Amino acid sequence: MCGGCALQHWRHDIYSAWKAALIERALKQRGVAVPAHEPPLLGAPGERRRVDFVLRRQGKRVLAGFHERGSARIVDVGHCVIARPTLTALLEPLRATLAQVLPEGAAADAVANETDSGIDVLLRPHKRLSLSLDQRQALVGLADRADLARLSWGDRANPEPIVTRRTPLLIVGDATVEPPPGAFLQATKRGELAMREAVGAWLGEPAKLADLFAGVGALSLGRPGRLSLFESDKASVAAVGAAARKIGGNRVAAERRDLFRNPLLEKELDAFDAVVLDPPRAGAAAQVAELARSKVARVVYAACDPGSFARDARVLQDAGYRLEKLKAIDQFLWSRHVESIALFVK
Repeated sequence: MCGGCALQHWRHDIYSAWKAALIERALKQRGVAVPAHEPPLLGAPGERRRVDFVLRRQGKRVLAGFHERGSARIVDVGHCVIARPTLTALLEPLRATLAQVLPEGAAADAVANETDSGIDVLLRPHKRLSLSLDQRQALVGLADRADLARLSWGDRANPEPIVTRRTPLLIVGDATVEPPPGAFLQATKRGELAMREAVGAWLGEPAKLADLFAGVGALSLGRPGRLSLFESDKASVAAVGAAARKIGGNRVAAERRDLFRNPLLEKELDAFDAVVLDPPRAGAAAQVAELARSKVARVVYAACDPGSFARDARVLQDAGYRLEKLKAIDQFLWSRHVESIALFVK
């Protein structure tokens, strides 16, 4: 069994209650008051739009799939039930092509994002590999056969474009973003839309909004008022900046900033009416410490780890914030992980 799905045999009602309890239990263990909330928005098969396949050449064949739970062993997958069908359909073309590209024993990741204009794939070899002309032509053939929008090769920090047949695009509100190869996306489109809906309903129309750990702006782009996005990834900041220029004017600004080492300080935060943050699994301890001292009236926190979220929620509660709204979003179907989004009010 691969390392993702573990709970597909559970009864629906028990599964839903367990997902909610992951968040509730973490908050209660930290002494955070849990507001009344709706049952989780549950995921469905065939929804996941971002997958990271792992591939390894063994003799004349290529294993393609995911790692076994707690192991480096690759589970050779024929079909992934939770992934978008367009992504599962990549497995056989990837096997056939990488048999011509990878040397014996070599491995690579295939990070595949389903964008609004087609599939964007970044092939990331585990060890540096220079491509010959024949290998490049084989990859172009892969893009044609699989109808990819774009195919890139190399490390995410410096990917080499192999072919762009269509520009990968994400429609975010009234903004259009061209994500970089291998970009982080919310795992499901429905989950992202639910989170955007929560941001809109809970924050209204703040005159000045900050989006921290913004990625490609999925939770904030297209909202009214002045918007400042902060993100450490250079390529994502460039993508948001390009989208802002298409919008025109100076209403949207994007800044590259490592919020773990260099969080927005209390006085900087005081310039905003509201803040949205969506940190990685480690949470946002340094940034939340500054938020706790600030005058920001409303904070929306999106979290993919209940433990780090509860830790940060306690810091906000101790500073006078009240956890007013809470929503669980099951973007990680049949796994031990759950997304949440919450509103804190001071």
